Amino acid sequence: MTETAPVGYPPRRSDPVATAGVLAEQLAPGAAATERDGVRRAVLDRFAAGGLHGLLGPAEAGGTGTPVSTYREVAELLAGADGNTWFVWFQHNPVVKLLAASANDALRDRWLRALCTGTTQTGVAYSHVRAPRTVVRADRIPGGWRLTGDVAWCTGWGLADLVLLGATADDGRVVLALVPMVAGPALVPSAPLALAAMGGTSTVGLRLDGLDVADDDVVSVTDGESWAAGDALANANVQPSTFGVARAALAGLRGHDGETAAVLAERLYDVRDRAYRLADERPPADDVEEKLATRAEALLLGVEITSAFLASVGGRGMDLAHPAQRWAREAQFHLIQAQTGAVRAATLARIRAGAA
Repeated sequence: MTETAPVGYPPRRSDPVATAGVLAEQLAPGAAATERDGVRRAVLDRFAAGGLHGLLGPAEAGGTGTPVSTYREVAELLAGADGNTWFVWFQHNPVVKLLAASANDALRDRWLRALCTGTTQTGVAYSHVRAPRTVVRADRIPGGWRLTGDVAWCTGWGLADLVLLGATADDGRVVLALVPMVAGPALVPSAPLALAAMGGTSTVGLRLDGLDVADDDVVSVTDGESWAAGDALANANVQPSTFGVARAALAGLRGHDGETAAVLAERLYDVRDRAYRLADERPPADDVEEKLATRAEALLLGVEITSAFLASVGGRGMDLAHPAQRWAREAQFHLIQAQTGAVRAATLARIRAGAA
């Protein structure tokens, strides 16, 4: 891939889908190299130049305030073209949304505009808060919190400027704090993790050895049960990236086996339509079991579609330069990405039902 943008790039910030389409065309040919050599900040800055870091941010803070349908289409395009770059970019979006809703006015004023414009970029490290036991402890100290524990996953280390850390207090409250992504005695990254998928995302583990965080840097402190309930409801819905990988593999399959592609396309667009209708038309707490079952259906269909493409290509599809094997691995990754206990149970239940 080249660092030089083509003439006329980027498209208007008011047309994020067009921007994502241009970027997808540019990124796809080099996706294997990106997985091997790593995502580059210069590419993420091109995303920012096209307005893609502020899709979930308010217009008054420099965001685009685009409809969720637009965000989904952008995410699908990017995930299908280059999963590694998509995943680093993906980390940034929930931080924008959380900061925009934060009661910490000073923190919001300090960072939200920079996050929406992408001049400052973020990663996240709070999936461990979903664990049934405390993984990272938050102890109250004068003027802030002290964080201690081991974080299994932090994506985009060295690519982002800030990281949103999650920790659990003794009373079960969840503390989310926005701190510089800079190594130090109390914030120690591991070497990049060797991963079966998303290996170019600069994902590391973190040791928090008494990291002091000021109240001024705290995005939220939330009752643990309330946080877990909200997280579970949000993650009951299908992630757009699941469909992005499946759509990309389906396009490849059409060139090898149109008959199989037609059958799978009908199933894919049916579940995609149902998934987005459930997310858009039903309140978050309604029909949760149906949402979970639909997510499980979409996840396993993604595995099926990418497997079909790999089978249609044959042995050459196992070359690391070929997208068939990469999409198959990424579909497997989506099985566990943002996975709650309820998502895991729904996925396994669908597998059991299919085997019966």
